Amino acid sequence: MRQYKILLISGLDNPLWNEGWEYKAAFENIGHQVVPFDPRDVEDPVHTVFKIVKELKPGFILHTKDELPPEIYQELRQYVKVVQWYPDPVITDWLPPYVESSDIFITMSEGLMGKLKQYNPAVFFLTQAFEPSFFPVGEISDRDLRTYSTDITFVGNLGSKPCYLPRRKFLQAVLKKGFTLKWWGPRLPRKLSTLPLILGKLGRSYGGKFVWGEEHAKISRLSKIYLGLDAQPHVRKSVSERLYIAVGCGAFYMCHHVEGIEDILEPDREIVTFRTEAEMIDKIRYYLGNQNLRRKIAGAGKERVLREHTYEVRMKDLMNIIETVL
Repeated sequence: MRQYKILLISGLDNPLWNEGWEYKAAFENIGHQVVPFDPRDVEDPVHTVFKIVKELKPGFILHTKDELPPEIYQELRQYVKVVQWYPDPVITDWLPPYVESSDIFITMSEGLMGKLKQYNPAVFFLTQAFEPSFFPVGEISDRDLRTYSTDITFVGNLGSKPCYLPRRKFLQAVLKKGFTLKWWGPRLPRKLSTLPLILGKLGRSYGGKFVWGEEHAKISRLSKIYLGLDAQPHVRKSVSERLYIAVGCGAFYMCHHVEGIEDILEPDREIVTFRTEAEMIDKIRYYLGNQNLRRKIAGAGKERVLREHTYEVRMKDLMNIIETVL
């Protein structure tokens, strides 16, 4: 495979939890040169990006969201190929112009491809992945055991967007049945309608912060069940990066069934899925009582993720798409 210079445009403001850094590490692991650029770091990002392109002469630009206006990417295409790998499972109002402004547009949701191809025929599916070097477990301390050990853990957003509201319902069902829950992520939005949640069992189960890296790895390792509640389970193969992180770190992962997930990890052998609240509760009760089976499934899942679902594997897939199309 040809070795490329790649201009990576992303919001790289926090090296601890931006997928751009994972992309960079994976590309470099397979021999490519990556120059990262965060438009927010400079006073004149448009002038700067054109200057970088003309001096670097990259093989292509890779970006993820709306870091620069779509017309800038359209203009950049006079000098370099533009690839966008969009990491969300919804088509927002601002997205179509970006799809149109890409030489190649890649979605992490296979079920969105039909709609996206209305804007650009060069649309491809590539699910997200796991970068092991970003999630070291390290030594497990007594404090870690006290902080992260729980029956059920959830990591994600419980905000007020419609796609997040079902998560609250499922987690409240877990608490209602008396299971020990701890969840991590952005705080619940503070407004009148959420006060009962904040002051109730769900609010009291909050771990207190967003987690990434070693903390996320320890949570995955020390929770008996890591619960996955994807925002768009009805959209085919629309799974969060959290699946790969949790399973790659050794979690027993139980999640809302996402259409097509069996092509990614095998239910009942590498992960466990449910379709209804009642089925979730029944399976939680069953697997909490079967530690050896949990460990067996978690081990099989981790082995599969480390073999097939790392970002190094995914970037090789991405390069195959790019070399085929461009």
